[in-house]
Amino acid sequence: MTSSLIIERAAEISGYPVSILRGPARDRPICMVRWAIMAILRARGLSLATIGRLLNRHHTSVISGLERVERLRRDPAFTGLLEALA
Repeated sequence: MTSSLIIERAAEISGYPVSILRGPARDRPICMVRWAIMAILRARGLSLATIGRLLNRHHTSVISGLERVERLRRDPAFTGLLEALA
């Protein structure tokens, strides 16, 4: 699955349009979807800069998002989202 298809799949699963996921919104539910996308893309070997470009974020925001993923791995809702995207 290509990077853009992962983002589109996340939009479909979450109910948020791609434009919202790539936009400036910082609501926690939207960020959680973004963080899941970041984790999947990183696991597929994409660089931080590439993930940032795909989501209209700076690579340091991707680093922060991936750190949050590690803290959310015990959250069943979040892990369900990760599994749905993988």
